[in-house]
Amino acid sequence: MKKFVCITILVIFHSICLAQSEFDNYGDFPREYGVQDTINKQDSIPASTIPHFRDTWKWKHNGVYPEAVPLDTLLDGIQNFNYIFKKSISNTYLGNFPSPYEANIFITRNTVQDFYPLTYIRAFLFRPEDALYFNTTTPFTRLRYFTGGGKGKAENLLDVWHVQNILPWWSAGVRYNLISSDGRYSNQKSKTYNFSIFSAYERERISLTFFLNQNNGHFQENGGIKDRSYVTDSTDQQAENLPIWLNGNNSKNSYRNTNFNLQAQYNIGKAKPIVTEQDTSYTYPAKTVLNIRAEGNEHWYRETSINYDFFPNTYIDSTATYDHIKNKIIDISARFVLNEHPKYKYLPGVYAGLDFKYENYDQRLDYDTIRHLERFGKANYSGTYLTAGIFNVDSNSILNYDVTGKLCLVGHYAGNFKFSGYISQGLNKNKSSLLRADANIELKSVNPFLDRYVGNHNMWKNDFKPIKTIQVEGRYINSRLKTELGAGFCNIFSYVYFDTAAVPQQTNKALMVLTAWAKENFRAGHFYFDQTIYFQKSTQEDILSLPAISVYSHNYYQNQLFKKALELQIGIDLFYNTKFYSDNYMPSIMQFYNQRKYKTGNYPKIDVFLNLHIKRAMLFVKYEHVNYHIKKHGNYFSAADYPINPGMLKFGIQWDFFD
Repeated sequence: MKKFVCITILVIFHSICLAQSEFDNYGDFPREYGVQDTINKQDSIPASTIPHFRDTWKWKHNGVYPEAVPLDTLLDGIQNFNYIFKKSISNTYLGNFPSPYEANIFITRNTVQDFYPLTYIRAFLFRPEDALYFNTTTPFTRLRYFTGGGKGKAENLLDVWHVQNILPWWSAGVRYNLISSDGRYSNQKSKTYNFSIFSAYERERISLTFFLNQNNGHFQENGGIKDRSYVTDSTDQQAENLPIWLNGNNSKNSYRNTNFNLQAQYNIGKAKPIVTEQDTSYTYPAKTVLNIRAEGNEHWYRETSINYDFFPNTYIDSTATYDHIKNKIIDISARFVLNEHPKYKYLPGVYAGLDFKYENYDQRLDYDTIRHLERFGKANYSGTYLTAGIFNVDSNSILNYDVTGKLCLVGHYAGNFKFSGYISQGLNKNKSSLLRADANIELKSVNPFLDRYVGNHNMWKNDFKPIKTIQVEGRYINSRLKTELGAGFCNIFSYVYFDTAAVPQQTNKALMVLTAWAKENFRAGHFYFDQTIYFQKSTQEDILSLPAISVYSHNYYQNQLFKKALELQIGIDLFYNTKFYSDNYMPSIMQFYNQRKYKTGNYPKIDVFLNLHIKRAMLFVKYEHVNYHIKKHGNYFSAADYPINPGMLKFGIQWDFFD
């Protein structure tokens, strides 16, 4: 509560600024694909004559073109504030928020992070690619505070950000995000937080963006429930009293991720106007772009004592554990860009350039089990890439596309390549219905973490082959009917996975995942029925088990009351997936791994909620997992040994300040 009061006071002074992550979008129905606008605003007009506006955007491909990302101010979906369910409707996770997770919908799984231990907590990181940049005539502040549970069961989210233009062509911001949970089960206390500052400068031919932040996290580990029958069979035991595997040995994972990103652009040629119904913006025929990114990472796993019943192997220290990995990344890219022509819609933009990437790992490199000697050291990896692409993202064109290629010429990653992109064809002039196809072909070296790791409970040394991925997706979108139908396949050669002993293995068979999905929003008067369903099939169930069917059913009544001063939603959310062998979780490496002993799923999780919108404030109250109280036993596990939380009352507020 002290943090909440302090942050509220800080917001009132309006002396800080901040941008928003892509994870803050509340709309469940996807925005129309391929809609990008040039953001460059004319800066020579006196500020007093400029009408109020607020533009928000991201830079695509390290500065090639801006993608407009409107701020989401919808009431719908505010009650589902767990970040992992904003990216995937079904997940394997450890029950509490926040905790490591992986999406059960394979095509929505997080991209493997350069620093591999961060892969399964990606939703709780705020990184340069997540930040929005602003151009606003009015200072804008957003305060979000969500909470649930009582003393010893608390779950909290505090997100405060503010942005304003210091000068008409120069904006700056700062963000603070905190998520903390006591955990409904013993030894599950967790906390993630990040603090970010950023700035965007755009005047005449020069454009600069700056981003600096640090992400931190701490997860107390309990190893899961020791006896599943306490959950699956009838019991009167409270969640916090259920026996757990790691009790009293103070097992904890911690990470630190620091990011710096600086981008500089210089526009070439004569500025050309782009006139739309909203305003007039300007673009130049060409530009040069330089992007510099530096990243520092650390991961620790600590134990004050060893539980030999849980860990099958202990190699280095029989009394306590301290495993530590450090990583540094430098990524420099240079681009020459020929922009799209504002008059001739059929002329695409093109670009080419070079990327240089350097990685340094500082960790245990080896352990002599006979002489009990540890060897620490550093390992370096680098690559120089040729990059090129072609794009047409003009929102006035009914045909949009963006295709990019990348080939490593020299270095450790020589021969690696990636070709990816999309093409979107509008079926009518306003693109209310469209067809879109996405494709990705990639050959990528295995992450260094999977090739070598030496820890107290886990140790491996591999020489894996590069992984080749071919992925194709197609979808039909009708924004008027609120319909999306899609299908795709992902074919992976030399797929790497963690086996039932939590050791990375590589299969020599091709792994294919077939996916189809449908999304539809039905309406009957003031009643709405938003339905999302995924179908999946893995060709190698022994190494990759997925739920065949996953469903998210969002049903609510919505109306405006008191002369439209109050907007109200009241409804029910249902999450469901069929049975499958969900992964288990290994605390010592913070990784999910295969198990073929228990199936989870075939259990609906039901939430009831009330959402309110009054002027600039949005509030919600919901009871999560309400069906827990109807039947207090069942297969409500997420990971194999980790049940989801029992029923919990939650509420929250989001308040926007525009001046």
